[in-house]
Amino acid sequence: MKTILYKIFPVLTLLVATVSCAQQGQLHTSQVWSGDKSAAWYAEQPWLAGCNFQPSSAINQVEMWASETFDAATIDKELGWAEELGFNLMRVYLSSEVWKADAEGLKKRMDEYLTISSKHGIKTIFVFFDDCWNEETVAGKQPEPKPGIHNSGWVQDPAVSLRKDTATLFPVLEKYVKDILTTFKNDERVLLWDLYNEPGNSKHGMNSMPLLRNVFKWAREVNPTQPISAGVWFFKYPELNEFQIANSDVLTYHNYRDPENHQLWIDLLKTHGRPMICTEYMARRNNSRFDNIMPLLKRNNVGAINWGFVSGKTNTIFAWADPRPDEKEPELWFHDIYRQDKTPFDPKEVELIKKLTGKISDVKLMNEADFKRTIDGKEVSLYTLKNRQGMVAQITNFGGRVVNLWVPDRNHNMLDVVTGFSSVEGYKKGNEAYFGALIGRYGNRIAKGKFTLDGVEYQLAINNGENHLHGGIKGFHNVVWDARVFKNAQNEDALELKYLSKDGEEGYPGNLSVTVVYTLTNENELEITYAATTDKATPVNITHHSFFNLHGFNSGTAKEINSHVMQIYAPFYNPTDAGLIPTGEIAIASVDGTPMDFRKPTTVGERVNQPFDALKYGLGYDHNWILHKHGDIFTEAAVIFEPSNGVQMRVLTDQPAMQFYGGNFFQGKDSGKYGEVYNYRTSFAMETQHFPDSPNQPAFPNTILKPGETYKHICVYKFEVR
Repeated sequence: MKTILYKIFPVLTLLVATVSCAQQGQLHTSQVWSGDKSAAWYAEQPWLAGCNFQPSSAINQVEMWASETFDAATIDKELGWAEELGFNLMRVYLSSEVWKADAEGLKKRMDEYLTISSKHGIKTIFVFFDDCWNEETVAGKQPEPKPGIHNSGWVQDPAVSLRKDTATLFPVLEKYVKDILTTFKNDERVLLWDLYNEPGNSKHGMNSMPLLRNVFKWAREVNPTQPISAGVWFFKYPELNEFQIANSDVLTYHNYRDPENHQLWIDLLKTHGRPMICTEYMARRNNSRFDNIMPLLKRNNVGAINWGFVSGKTNTIFAWADPRPDEKEPELWFHDIYRQDKTPFDPKEVELIKKLTGKISDVKLMNEADFKRTIDGKEVSLYTLKNRQGMVAQITNFGGRVVNLWVPDRNHNMLDVVTGFSSVEGYKKGNEAYFGALIGRYGNRIAKGKFTLDGVEYQLAINNGENHLHGGIKGFHNVVWDARVFKNAQNEDALELKYLSKDGEEGYPGNLSVTVVYTLTNENELEITYAATTDKATPVNITHHSFFNLHGFNSGTAKEINSHVMQIYAPFYNPTDAGLIPTGEIAIASVDGTPMDFRKPTTVGERVNQPFDALKYGLGYDHNWILHKHGDIFTEAAVIFEPSNGVQMRVLTDQPAMQFYGGNFFQGKDSGKYGEVYNYRTSFAMETQHFPDSPNQPAFPNTILKPGETYKHICVYKFEVR
């Protein structure tokens, strides 16, 4: 809730003040939540979205809470509208003046408000003090709104005339704060306590520091179970900012600027290592809008609380310091979403908010019943993982297959970007054996299915011409894994899969115990971690084989991937023979001057049909790229982007290589979950791995796992929007 002062000072002050936050600003260091505690608390929450709530029938805090004007019916109605938007959080200002006149009544009405909000699935941030707008509080009936004047009746709390005598004032305020906090300190309907709104505003400056210090002291003495905070908003007074940041359990802040400025604030405040909630944003005339700021907040995992909800007595459809007494309604509203008859300022905003909160969604889930069957005496099931950003993955323990993966595009539509079938039968009967599956023991090809280890020659299953491919006829892709759904330490959805590959299976030596964990992170990542141990030396090169298309899949014929723009961070690749086995003579070749060079972003289709031996053998791209890295460090391997909808996927791994396959062998014989036809080059795979045929190539990195060792592998598919 800003005055015009906010717009004067450059962002340079932000750079100086925020990064110089000093520990000496902390009041009670031992009582401030640790970073781990605040992160754990935040992980338990959904993505937080809502608004600063003042019922349209109240001009200010006093009118909202006074017994004569407390309007439960309007609160209930308008919070119902908030529930329809998918809002789950409201920020609400209290009034010390109402408490002084009727402490028990205020607490009773707060409880009534919380009962109403809880009915609508909404939690609350309560605000104690405020330095904004009118200096004095009028008891009893509040003034009528001044036409065209933003927040004409809002009052500072405490009143300015009372602040001169702190010896008299502070004991009263201490009782007020402690009474409210003690009453609601364990109330799960209260999410957080915002102790002081915009300290220093209205030219108070450093005069606000004594009250700021004391309200934190009083709150810590009560020690509520909920976190406490005071939002950073203005950087002319770095001492205030340092104190707010150092003493807040969760960082809150206000920003009414454009996306570039807002992202800068987020990046700087994130350096403090605490969860963040933007407790005020959205001023349309300042280029702070729902369509450009709310998605930004969600991408950054920052809570989003805009100013304004239902246009009413506060007159916040009008801008700060821009009186328009003759204008009934400005063409461009400053704040607020709805008129009092529920017609929105902009229906598109309402639709967008509902998309971002998940109230409306394009996600289509597969029927779990279609995956319920018994194979080899083990139960097959379908498991659903979700994150707070709205991403959804469904995975079956039959082959550890990713059945669908829903990601957002730049218009906030959800797209399923992986191939798949709608039932177990579809996977068993499909012409493509590897849709979405885990691959092992050995991903990629082993020449003629033979290798020699410790003087013994092993013959593996032959299932790709004269070669062994992806672990054999059954491999890992057709077995039923033991499954366990759980929440990780960050409260993210995860699925653990376990399988014991017995000695001799597909011709491999040793009993191999494998654990794979899929995690759908709140950073829009599908993270896959692999671990394996053996009781006998054996080759191991486990990978994942989802086929992606960033256009998304729906009914009809799937679109080609040739328009995708791809970058692979690899200076070399493995040349192969016609059977796609590394030649051995020139086992590693430079990508320089060849259509295999994707070190700079290039469309997949730009060079795929050039007369180049590697492309002839693979009918396009189906090769192992050797990544630009040393050892098993975790780095980015590739990025691929679809310009038409802005969907981008990054691939990160600790493996030395990645196979990129462009769907060159698809023949349109398979129809997917939505009836889409998988034609030639309508999907791609990016399989992080070791090199093909390594057991027969002494110069390649070692893939032999021995007893007492643990095979480890991590792959992350991270989705973004450009």
